[in-house]
Amino acid sequence: MNDKEMIKEVVNSVAQLQDMKQWERLEEYFVERPFIDTKSLSGELPAIIPRKRLIDGWSREIGSYFYATRHFIRRLAVRMQNSRRAKVTTTVENVHYVADRGERYAWTVRGSIDYILVKTANGGWKISQMIFKLQ
Repeated sequence: MNDKEMIKEVVNSVAQLQDMKQWERLEEYFVERPFIDTKSLSGELPAIIPRKRLIDGWSREIGSYFYATRHFIRRLAVRMQNSRRAKVTTTVENVHYVADRGERYAWTVRGSIDYILVKTANGGWKISQMIFKLQ
């Protein structure tokens, strides 16, 4: 598998693992302290945070509010910046299934996610930056 294919697999795996609630497996796809910016959706300030805290936050949020999610990647483009760094741009549609006071509905979020991935010493790729832009 070439670098671009490995990078695409990382990004697709993160979306799939969130939907499957495989939180412990998600950590392997991020550097120890990635830069995360989800301000346009959550209102939280962009920050460099430990990956465990990032994943634990997703687990709490998705587990508390949504009985299921489905993350669709509509477009995924990889641009190699050099042999050890790549920029990925995606267009996403994330469907969150909510059960609230006996009512069930779907909340759909559309936007884009820009990633920076870095190549590790063992030849794999990890996410070092993730910026979500709400549409």
